[in-house]
Amino acid sequence: MHHLQIFEADRLPPVGGAVLVLGAGVYSDGEPTSILGGRLRTALELYRSGKVRWFLVSGDNRHPTYNEPQAMRRWLIRQGVPPIHIVSDYAGNRTWDSLRRAQAVFGQRQIVIVTSDFHLPRALYLADRMGLMAWGVPARTDDRPWTSKARFWAREYVARHLALWDAWFPPDARLGPREPTPDDWNPAR
Repeated sequence: MHHLQIFEADRLPPVGGAVLVLGAGVYSDGEPTSILGGRLRTALELYRSGKVRWFLVSGDNRHPTYNEPQAMRRWLIRQGVPPIHIVSDYAGNRTWDSLRRAQAVFGQRQIVIVTSDFHLPRALYLADRMGLMAWGVPARTDDRPWTSKARFWAREYVARHLALWDAWFPPDARLGPREPTPDDWNPAR
């Protein structure tokens, strides 16, 4: 299919629809980690510039004290985003799950994906394998030391191999009924 392109935030054309923000950890106080904060700031920039209309925040919700979508939602609301423009996916435990649920549960055929630069090629590859039209925007990064970045690149190396497996032998994602989105409430583009 190959409807995949990577843009810097200021170069993305207006797409409308959703921006999918992929989870990246929360601190023990429930606040987004610096990596997740960069993803949220980038997605917020796209929203404020009118390039997307709403947020799909997807991440891990493994324990009552660990909830990535809830942390993302709270952060966006503090930035002035109306809650009706934020849809939470609480079963995005892996990139595959987040993308498959965006498609099957939230009805998206095209989506803007915001994630870290090291993660973006894998997310776009999986979106393509699912038949999603996707635009990728790398998140703004902080100035983490190279030793910290090396840990993420090492993890990504393993995850990319798992993505190949997922693409050829798709895992079961926790799907449910079709959930309404802001596009359902206001379909005008």
